[in-house]
Amino acid sequence: MIGNKNIFLDRTDVNKFSFQLNHCGIQECTPGYTYGFRSEAYHLIHFVLEGNGYLEWNHRLMNVQAGQAFYIPSGASARYYASLTDPWKYGWIGFYSNAANPFITLLFGDDNVIQLKMPAKEIEKNLLAIIAVTDKRVSEYSQYDQFVFPGKQFTNIRKLSDSLMANSRMLDFFSDLLSSQVSNESEEHKEESPALRAKAFMDAHYSEPIKMQEVADALNIHPNYLCSVFKKTYGQTPSDYLRSIRMAQASMLLLLTDYSVSMISESLGYANPFQFSAVFKSYHGMSPSAYRKKG
Repeated sequence: MIGNKNIFLDRTDVNKFSFQLNHCGIQECTPGYTYGFRSEAYHLIHFVLEGNGYLEWNHRLMNVQAGQAFYIPSGASARYYASLTDPWKYGWIGFYSNAANPFITLLFGDDNVIQLKMPAKEIEKNLLAIIAVTDKRVSEYSQYDQFVFPGKQFTNIRKLSDSLMANSRMLDFFSDLLSSQVSNESEEHKEESPALRAKAFMDAHYSEPIKMQEVADALNIHPNYLCSVFKKTYGQTPSDYLRSIRMAQASMLLLLTDYSVSMISESLGYANPFQFSAVFKSYHGMSPSAYRKKG
């Protein structure tokens, strides 16, 4: 007999440990290239493979160099700039996950910029392996070359089999990254802040018709205090964050499924499809039906 059992994951809160890939890519930036990241429902990690640049986040400007990574949590906004003299080449992964997922805390701790122990070439190879699921040309390369792939070349993940494969390759990469970055002794849970706990609660219950009072009650804190600490930590209100999660999920369901607007509305905790459509149009600038046709 051979096998394993008593897995580390907490079976009572499996959602806390889930991951879902949103997108992945590599780019060689021109001098001074700037990108502004708007508040989104997914987490974003950038791996600086060459050169350097600056991350502007939470009223701080941080220099980030080759061999480092920077993290932008879901719900946050940031801007980053390539150096004028030695512009960076970076890769990135955007992924959905519960805010209380210990992977994020273990990898970054209380920082947004860390020094990586995994070699840049190995990181680049892993990123290309994920991209290769939908762009078979990339499977021939272990290093990105902008002259071979000029401009912006993105391929959508449309098939379930490709989605599973891309996600599994991301998880394999995350496993190796965590193994190289964190010692076994460090794999302990830290006490979670009220803002993080609120975020995790909404990540787990966004499909239910929850109100902010219920979120505050689950954390045993006053709603006003919840709003204050959440906005201080993430730069937006808990209600705004909950809406962003629902709208991200709604846009994905509209593009990738044939579910009716009514079904999507119900699956996201809205009282009726009219309320959902009004919120969607306010957020995306068009109705759910128009969004689906455009996609």
